[in-house]
Amino acid sequence: MIWSANGARQWLDAASKQMRLPLTTSTDEMVGVDEILENLEDTPMEENDGPDPVDARVVPDLPVDQLSLLRSGIAEMSAMAQVKDFPEFFLKLARRTGLRLVLLKRWTSGLQVFMEENIKLPAEAKKKRRDGKAPIPSTPSDIFQAITEDAAVYAGPVPVKHFPLDLTLMLGRGSRDRRIIILPLPSQNHWNTFLYLDADQETEKSLVVAEVLAHFALARMCLLNQGAKVSGKMVGGILKAELQRRQEDRARMAEEGPEPDFCQPRGAVAAETRDDPSAGIQSMPASAAPSAGHASKSAVGVGNLTPEAILTHSGELPALPKAACHIMAVIEDPGTTAPKLEQALAMDQALTAKVLRIANSPFYGAVREITTVSEAIVRLGFVAIRNWTLVTAARSVFLSPGAGMLYQKIWRQSVMSAMAGQLVAQSLSKSNPDTVFIGGLMQNIGQLVLARSHPELFQEILNESSESGLPYHVVERERLGFDHGELGALLIKEWNLSQELEGAVRWHHRFDAEDAVSTRIAAMIALGEEIALCGGGQEDASDEDAAGIDQTGEFSDAARFLGVTAEKLAELQLRAAELKIDPHFFS
Repeated sequence: MIWSANGARQWLDAASKQMRLPLTTSTDEMVGVDEILENLEDTPMEENDGPDPVDARVVPDLPVDQLSLLRSGIAEMSAMAQVKDFPEFFLKLARRTGLRLVLLKRWTSGLQVFMEENIKLPAEAKKKRRDGKAPIPSTPSDIFQAITEDAAVYAGPVPVKHFPLDLTLMLGRGSRDRRIIILPLPSQNHWNTFLYLDADQETEKSLVVAEVLAHFALARMCLLNQGAKVSGKMVGGILKAELQRRQEDRARMAEEGPEPDFCQPRGAVAAETRDDPSAGIQSMPASAAPSAGHASKSAVGVGNLTPEAILTHSGELPALPKAACHIMAVIEDPGTTAPKLEQALAMDQALTAKVLRIANSPFYGAVREITTVSEAIVRLGFVAIRNWTLVTAARSVFLSPGAGMLYQKIWRQSVMSAMAGQLVAQSLSKSNPDTVFIGGLMQNIGQLVLARSHPELFQEILNESSESGLPYHVVERERLGFDHGELGALLIKEWNLSQELEGAVRWHHRFDAEDAVSTRIAAMIALGEEIALCGGGQEDASDEDAAGIDQTGEFSDAARFLGVTAEKLAELQLRAAELKIDPHFFS
């Protein structure tokens, strides 16, 4: 829904008369709103095939309490003399109406959350990463960049192709089906702080009021900010494109059903300042988020998508760094000695430092500090060094400096699953712990490949898994016809690792299939993942979960397949819970 310029002016004039406000569209405050409406003059109304979350025709029919809210809001903002008062106003509005609110700051490396209301966001979203980068990557073409450049309000459906993937996932199920408002706030002559608001069906009329107040607030802030100019061209273009995309999706789905619609990988660019946008705002514990309702099925389909096609779409097939390949080749050479391996490690100072930290970690029973590479080789052994070399190399391939929290979480879970799988293998006779370790590491690499190559499709699978309660790999197979294990197996083959490992990763979610290979290693990889998900060093793991136990209270397929007893599972879970690895291993 987009208001026409004349229609909005008429509604504002009528509302001011109905509420007996001394405001018309000729006042200084309304001049700013009028300029915004001028930019939308030629933007067409969206033609809906079904009910829109907020339709323009319901605006004049707001109940008395909403009109009162609008009147008091305009009166309060008319008296504001400082820009810093506006975030506090919208925070109180959110608390009163139940609208979800997020205060974000745009830095050169992405977005950071400073405050939320009526929604609980992860703690990682509110602090910069150890490398100093923002936690939510953004792109030069996203809606926040457009709002920064235009200094304009965005009010409409979520612009899927111009909205950060990490933020979409944080906002939870159904968030893409909500109507949103993004209001820019000036900070040191830059419009790079934002108030995000959205509504569910119960609060949608309050969002109509919030939209009018957001436009009024922008006009007031422009006056207070020395007459800053409002453009709205880029923002209006994104809104128009999103409305057109949704209309075409509905038409296509009605005629043919869903077809492929993939978006490109994301980068990270923005404008940066040093101030905290939440300074001076009284904080309040975030309450539970209002129900988002059921998310509609996306138009994203799979067509003839194959694992090979996904890798091709992501660009050149990723290769391991040369230094890592050299070290692994040296280790595989039967004639290699410890001094020769030490020389190979010396070629990569970052890896050398990481090996020393690993050697001094509790996981390897460190009782005295190791200070030299030769001592680290003795403590760890050739195979462990090879494994951690692969960890470091694989991470450098898939986690670029701008990778967001979602990518970081997948990677950390992969490493923790690898270590838990190694514990499983060590506890079982006639097992190869090192192969299971590498398999656990590589099992989720396929998720990173899909997220990088087709982020919207990856997001759809995550959302459907969350809403349905089905495991991620089950939804993958329903949507794609294969799971991330097959993507990981392709990389293992490309990197010239063993066929046994390739088969184990390929079948780790279907080790009991008739044509499965390397089934025992595949089952150990699967059980290691279950143990890691149930508390193996995970900060967000639930204490109520039990490793190897499914939701019905029965042993998981992997535990039954391996013949692992309840006592052994309890022991493995306790050992896995102690896997608190140095955070530097993941950076």
